[in-house]
Amino acid sequence: MDLKEGIIKTALKMVQSGLVRGTWGNISVRQDNRLLITPSGTPYEELTVEDIAVVDLKSGEQVGGRLKASSELPLHISIYRIFDRINGIVHTHSLYASAFAALGEEVPCYTEDQAQIIGGSIPVASYALPGSYELGYNVTAVLKTGKYAALMAKHGLVSVGRSLKEAFMVAEVAEKSANLAYLVRTLSPNLEPMNEGEIEIMRKNYLNSYSKHIL
Repeated sequence: MDLKEGIIKTALKMVQSGLVRGTWGNISVRQDNRLLITPSGTPYEELTVEDIAVVDLKSGEQVGGRLKASSELPLHISIYRIFDRINGIVHTHSLYASAFAALGEEVPCYTEDQAQIIGGSIPVASYALPGSYELGYNVTAVLKTGKYAALMAKHGLVSVGRSLKEAFMVAEVAEKSANLAYLVRTLSPNLEPMNEGEIEIMRKNYLNSYSKHIL
């Protein structure tokens, strides 16, 4: 599948799964020394491959696409410049993840899918204005722990992956994990999250073995 078609297909799935409302959120894919990203303020149902913006990763300049790149372009550029292994990014405003972001609290890790696919608890990046390189700096700082998802304080969630398919799966698991954490805290406030030793074992198994069937 063409990368631009993959972005559109993923954008539609993002809406259908309730991870975003309206035109909020954005998606990108690395293509060699460029990135392909959804345009600003365009309903996902109306996107065509000609609308997808093409941006030079080194200069940050848009070099292709009929429409202007997403306002969160600096966030995507920042992540790709720091992490060579990352080839897909999904930014969502899903309900439960956004609630934790509003509180400025990480999402604890209670389940094996969160441990494997995200790498444990979901950290919170310090607040910065949307669309700023400062926000990109804050997000990359917390992703350096090896996690594949980060909350952005008072904003939403960003998920990353070695492919767009993996990044979208991370976004789905992150929202499910935030929902679960809310329920767990309501039903059993004193329940301890998974320990770091267990998380590390499962994360390594996912990265080195299981995920090969996903990528």
